[in-house]
Amino acid sequence: MKILKPLCCLALCASFMCSAQQINPITKAMLNGYTELLKENPKDYQTLYERAAQYYSLSRYDDAHSDLVKALEYTPAKEKALRESALSLMADVAIEMKNYDLALKSIDEALQLSPSNYAYTYKKGNILLYLNRPEEAYKVFSSMQTMKPRSQEAYFGMAKACIAQKKFAEAEDLMKEAENADVANYLTYCRLGDLYMDMEQPENAATNYLLGFTMAKDSQRPLESLISLADKNYNAVATALDFAADKAENRLPILFLKGNIACESGNFSQADVALTQLLSDFQDAKIPGVYAKLAQAKLGENDLAGALQAIDNALTLGGGAAEYALKSEIDLANGNAEKALQDASKALTLDANSNDAMMAKAKAQIALKDGNGAAETLNEAIMMRPDNQEALLLRAYTNQELIKNTRAAIADFNRIILEDDSTFPAITYKALAQTKTGKKMDGDANIEAALNGSPSKDDYYWAAVYFSQSGNLEKAKDMLEKATFNGYQNQYKIKTDNTPWLNIGPIRHLAK
Repeated sequence: MKILKPLCCLALCASFMCSAQQINPITKAMLNGYTELLKENPKDYQTLYERAAQYYSLSRYDDAHSDLVKALEYTPAKEKALRESALSLMADVAIEMKNYDLALKSIDEALQLSPSNYAYTYKKGNILLYLNRPEEAYKVFSSMQTMKPRSQEAYFGMAKACIAQKKFAEAEDLMKEAENADVANYLTYCRLGDLYMDMEQPENAATNYLLGFTMAKDSQRPLESLISLADKNYNAVATALDFAADKAENRLPILFLKGNIACESGNFSQADVALTQLLSDFQDAKIPGVYAKLAQAKLGENDLAGALQAIDNALTLGGGAAEYALKSEIDLANGNAEKALQDASKALTLDANSNDAMMAKAKAQIALKDGNGAAETLNEAIMMRPDNQEALLLRAYTNQELIKNTRAAIADFNRIILEDDSTFPAITYKALAQTKTGKKMDGDANIEAALNGSPSKDDYYWAAVYFSQSGNLEKAKDMLEKATFNGYQNQYKIKTDNTPWLNIGPIRHLAK
């Protein structure tokens, strides 16, 4: 493995301070504009295509598909370029909908219009892989070399086709060619890491992701890959980081990265060890982000006193809104709702748009039985992010239990039910909303369907939350046991957290 370049801890801190994506009012206005144009002329194929592209960017694939069907119907043959683009986008939409036959049909039609199109050819190869036709995919990827000699995409595509056929030695030869084609690009190593994951070689995957991280100006992609891998196999990532630390002139950033990745992947005890070691070995490294991450780790361990001490150290060194929001969460965990409210309010004076601070303030207000205050705070959070399902659920709780406004609560439940989000937490929110509106069978069915996939340790925990709150305590206990068996470590969530409707309190006495 190549030796890591020196890393800046402050930059690493920034890498882990991720704000939630805000809903863009301009996008909403554009969609409204497209809709008005189509009312005037329903066969305006250009507008249909543009609206479909916007729907695709918003992950509204059914809407995008509907518009593209009409756009392709109305687009005249002479509009070759637009037709090609619409067919290519239809292939992308079909991939997201897992309708790979439609995807292949669409990209084949695009290739009929532009037989030597490099991007379309690459897309076709990947669709053939989705269809489990690796031999055909290999030939398609190989043909790309005639369009662009020593094509990295072709090498990667052929390697993926070989991996699908268990031809690992041949795949590794192609991966080496892909690396040589662009050795200075951090994405090269991210993609190599992905292929090693496909070959079930997590140690090699971790090494390549880490190398990509050290090369990247924007570290988000390799960082997310490292965290995702650590979520499944923390030891593979830890081994790569320990090797890098042994080779590096400055071990501080490596230890900080290790602690952050451990914390973000839910390996809180390992995060505590790494960050404590960092603070012991580098006593002059007085960085608020280190103490804040240590506080997060200790909260995950349910070491509430340790978490409070760590976050106080962070704030002493000059922490900002994110640290005050975390302090509020820790205060609430320690049973001090009034102090939690003060800290969340302080966070909002530093960053009025902080979703974490808004949610922390609302939770403190709920704990203090201030229904009107909580509703006002949650209204702001939902205005900032209309798809914030946690805020919607907590506002429903506030309206139903504190303000006694059942009609408003039902309106929020219905908004949650209508959200189209396939992540397990979102499915849990939806199932809880269905249960609260008398549709428990639908809620159970949604959770069971999600569990038929490949649940992670966190997914099992969310299922435990749902079954705890919907009254199936034996099922909840089974889900919690599966979560912990698969490595779920968040002892605060298991032992202490009392967030309304989003906790396992009903089975806490059954938890081992």
